[in-house]
Amino acid sequence: MAFTKTQLGIMEIFASHITERYSINQISKMLKKPYALIFNSIKDLIKKEFILKDNKGLISLNYKNHHAELAYIESIRKDYLFKKNSKIKFFYEDFTKKLDIDFFTILIFGSTVISNNARDIDVLVIIENPQKVESIQKYLNQVTGLTTSKFDAHVIAVESVYEMFSQWEQRNVMNETLNKHIILFGAENYYRMLKNARR
Repeated sequence: MAFTKTQLGIMEIFASHITERYSINQISKMLKKPYALIFNSIKDLIKKEFILKDNKGLISLNYKNHHAELAYIESIRKDYLFKKNSKIKFFYEDFTKKLDIDFFTILIFGSTVISNNARDIDVLVIIENPQKVESIQKYLNQVTGLTTSKFDAHVIAVESVYEMFSQWEQRNVMNETLNKHIILFGAENYYRMLKNARR
């Protein structure tokens, strides 16, 4: 689907706050755009099931469908981050240049997403093979060790992701990523894992 500029802004809000629910009025204020424009834009997004409306009139992201489009939204958010923070961009390029696995997801989460003055940069890499966690963690530490920024970087396997996502109310790293993340690579994988864990 080709999103309008306003719809892109709306989708970026929901992609960055996956479990949150908002009213149309809240979205209008967040984007500083007229209520009528937001109303019409949201009406179309609901019709196409990109977002969902509950019985109280609150709206949330439909993370179970349209993973390719959600990946596109995440790529826009990633580009904003790279423009704002070149150190993260250089880290990402260095890390992925020599990474020898096919399936992985890498994301920035925590305070870095919402603040320009975060103490450290929280990075999470998700891989399929649990036997490779240790070797990829070692490589990740080497790459982050070459930067002047302080990174808090971790590698976990997909099976751990499913376990954490399925524990709705527990505080864990995956649940923390839901409302404070920017996916640098593998957004479709991320949303697919979330969908499968929370059927």
